Amino acid sequence: VLQRMKRPAAAEKSLDRIRAWREICPDITLRSTFIVGFPGETEAEFQELLDFLREARLDRVGCFQYSPVAGAKANDLPDPVPEDIKQARWERFMAVQQEISAQRLHEKVGRRIEILVDSVDDEGAIGRSAADAPEIDGRVYLDGVTDLTPGDFVEAEVTGSDDYDLWAG
Repeated sequence: VLQRMKRPAAAEKSLDRIRAWREICPDITLRSTFIVGFPGETEAEFQELLDFLREARLDRVGCFQYSPVAGAKANDLPDPVPEDIKQARWERFMAVQQEISAQRLHEKVGRRIEILVDSVDDEGAIGRSAADAPEIDGRVYLDGVTDLTPGDFVEAEVTGSDDYDLWAG
């Protein structure tokens, strides 16, 4: 069953849920992981995934290229996607998500957030917000703030952003 934008009903329902969650909790951080290059994946299906990604505007996204796993039923599926196409699709996917991440983080500039300090050196402190998983997601840099200790929580205003990180002071 296709909906108004020729998306499968499940994708449309997911987008409706995302909209509802954001209405209830505007500061919610949404994360998901996707696989590209699953056997039989067409260019049209991949484009549909990119369209979904652009509309969902998820905050944190991972993406993997499909690879056979011992004993998996998917190993027997027809029409494996060639490695070069899987790689190209992964790169296109990540470029779209990088742009979304940069936009979502830029929207935080001027807002106050709570930061958990992970490290401090002579240049300042580095931490993460409640939206950031350690060693996976971006960081929050507190340049010149050296009077903190790892494990401290500090509230600060976001003063800048890039594709994956924030600066606060």
